[in-house]
Amino acid sequence: MKSIIQFVFASSLMMVGIHCSHAQQWPYRVPCRVNDNHSPDVLFMTLGNVETSVAQGIFDPVKDEVQLNDGTVISNYYKESLGIKYYQPVDKSNFPLPPSGWCSWYYYYQEITGDEFLKNADWIAENLKDYGAQYVQLDDGWQGVGHGSGNNRDWTTINERFSMGMDTIASYIKSLGLKPGIWLAPHGQSNPEVVKSHPGAFLEKPDGTSASDTWEGKFLVDPSSDAGQNYIESLFTTLTNWGYEYIKIDGQPIVTREYRNKKEFMQNPSDDSAELYRETIKTMRNVMGTDKYLLGCWVVPLEGVGIMNGSRTGGDDLLSWNGFRTALNATMQYYFLHNIAWYTDPDVMLVRSPLPLRQARVWAAMQGLTGEALMCSDRMMDLSAERVDIVRKVFPATDIRPLDLFPAGKEKPIWDLKVSHLGRSYDVVGLFNFGEEKEKQITVNWAKLGIPENKPVHVFDFWNRDYLGAWENGISVGLQPTSCKVFALVPDNGQVQLVSTSRHITQGWVDLKALKRRDNTFSGTSQVIKNDPYELYFAFPKGKNFKITGVTANNEDRKLETVAYNHDGWACLRILSSQTGNVDWKVSFEETELFQMPQEKVSQLWLEPTGINTVNVHWVPKMQTTIGYKVYLDGKEMGYTPDCSFSIAELDLHRKYQVEVQTVWYDGTGSGERATIEFVPAELVKKELFLNDLSPVRTKLGWRVHQTNRSVSGNGLVLDGELYHQGIGLPTNSELEYRLDKGFTTFEALVGIDDANGKEGNVEFVLIGDGRELWKSGWVKKSDPGQKVSVDIRQVKRLTLRVNRGEGGNTGDQSEWVNAKLIR
Repeated sequence: MKSIIQFVFASSLMMVGIHCSHAQQWPYRVPCRVNDNHSPDVLFMTLGNVETSVAQGIFDPVKDEVQLNDGTVISNYYKESLGIKYYQPVDKSNFPLPPSGWCSWYYYYQEITGDEFLKNADWIAENLKDYGAQYVQLDDGWQGVGHGSGNNRDWTTINERFSMGMDTIASYIKSLGLKPGIWLAPHGQSNPEVVKSHPGAFLEKPDGTSASDTWEGKFLVDPSSDAGQNYIESLFTTLTNWGYEYIKIDGQPIVTREYRNKKEFMQNPSDDSAELYRETIKTMRNVMGTDKYLLGCWVVPLEGVGIMNGSRTGGDDLLSWNGFRTALNATMQYYFLHNIAWYTDPDVMLVRSPLPLRQARVWAAMQGLTGEALMCSDRMMDLSAERVDIVRKVFPATDIRPLDLFPAGKEKPIWDLKVSHLGRSYDVVGLFNFGEEKEKQITVNWAKLGIPENKPVHVFDFWNRDYLGAWENGISVGLQPTSCKVFALVPDNGQVQLVSTSRHITQGWVDLKALKRRDNTFSGTSQVIKNDPYELYFAFPKGKNFKITGVTANNEDRKLETVAYNHDGWACLRILSSQTGNVDWKVSFEETELFQMPQEKVSQLWLEPTGINTVNVHWVPKMQTTIGYKVYLDGKEMGYTPDCSFSIAELDLHRKYQVEVQTVWYDGTGSGERATIEFVPAELVKKELFLNDLSPVRTKLGWRVHQTNRSVSGNGLVLDGELYHQGIGLPTNSELEYRLDKGFTTFEALVGIDDANGKEGNVEFVLIGDGRELWKSGWVKKSDPGQKVSVDIRQVKRLTLRVNRGEGGNTGDQSEWVNAKLIR
């Protein structure tokens, strides 16, 4: 597909449908934000030709220029403001969408066999290809004679587990209608005989021994020599002749580091080591051509921008919540590059047991809402039906692009995907509790999303397939630890509306091909998958009720099975087809009575502080049927909740507030009286508050993620032989920033390197208040005793914890702030 098709629609009171369309060829100007001063807890994305009031300006990807709404122009935005030296717009001519498929590594690791690889390929062809899976990628284990990174960095020796031949495997994958992929670390080589047969191709010392012995291999290609470039050319000629169309090259930051540090061993050294590295990547690209996908790997080889199609932007995932947070951290740090400079890859999506289903949904929601490269890595044949369904709901990766063109800076609990498609403008909003210990109440304010206040908005729960009503101003929901909810938000236009579909998390973009409405009759065309029940969900104007009175669905003149489900406030049409393809459908509605239940006042309101300036309001429900509650702050309606709790944030610590709660029914009618409580936030805050009970307002993390009440490696916090239960494990070269609003007098902690640290380490702890250094530890090693910290923070609005990495230190140093607390 050479272009992105976007539709322009006209509407009238009588009919809405497709009237004309036009193709828009990338690169084109896109809306953007350059900071999160407004809505700092929200990550924004777009899909389609979106217009939104939250955009701060327009980004021109060709000029690399931002024009803000106030007329300010930021030139060389990516190259200079964001530091992406080699920025150019991603080439979408051969790859209009990010890759979707499967990778062998995170289940099999180096134990992969040819038979197991092909079993997974067969399963994907039968069960996931119709959903958009394209690639089947063979990772580490096909090459060499052993395990680890020693002898296994030999790309000329095929492991006996793949005796059927690498070309035969690629050919079989293609016969399934899929595309074969392969992994390697091409700049490295472990076989001395290969090195001898390519004189001058590798970095060597004067005595002929290797000048670079790293994870990449015993030897490293010399990028400055013709022999080195010829070796790369020969290697990639072999891979492409085998038939591989997706090539993942690993260890790239190691290569760029070695090229910076080992110039004296190059045949033709240059001060521009990055350009020498790029020449090796250009050689790969010249051999591959532009129709094969090149993926950089191992954190972020930014020197490959403009040549690589995409890059893995984080560390290795693991089948755990901590593994997910590694992928999450990569998204928070580097998503601003996605679908602009290249396709970002946060690493694979894992959903298999024993990962809880709620965590599998979180992982899938992250992938589906961002549109990043989407590669599974489970043994697919073993997945339960529930877990297969989770995978299918996010395949394939779509043309989603960040609105936020800057690093997110922290884990954001609200993700807003704005969609414009077939005349429908709606938001798909993910709400996330990334914490592992406590339930969290999250409030979404319509104004923060750029949705008009004081007008009803339909809310549909995607994972639970449930309509929650139409509500003004916002919604607050409780989330269990490590869980999420995904809502479609559709402004009520006073008519029957299509609010969601079941096929894909984007809720219409992937499956809905045409849509018309005449009075109370809808007709359309949807792509459905064989034997997968397809559902369309309709909501009714607030205060009115309708029912489905007529349905037809046809696939190539064959009448299909349909079922209509009528509910108060909404309805569902289900279509079942025995084959994959487009289905033409039609559904008619007529108005009917809406049942109404009288509402009673709730009682027993109480308050729970959940941060410095945030409170949860709780209450006890009456013994009556209700669908939820409206909450008011100082007389202003804040929003709706289906729970008996509502979170209110951004409060002034020293102001007095009044909260009111009212029960409500589907049509918006509520109890005549409201329950009331008054409070001053500062009076609710504890005298002593552990810092790990707060959420940072900004994070800056290295390769690893920070841990709450655990070491960086996820184990207990142990300093000087003592186990601590409160604290923060913070990776080196990282920062956490907290909002205090001058609410505390003292910061106390114990700092040091965990007893279980693998090496001596070398770190420095720094405490910063409002940009000013308040305290630092000096350089600390594992053998040093823990240092006590006690610092005056009376006037501090923002407090930052920083850990620096010293000479001899590494990303694995287990630096910890134990019993870090704030005292009033």
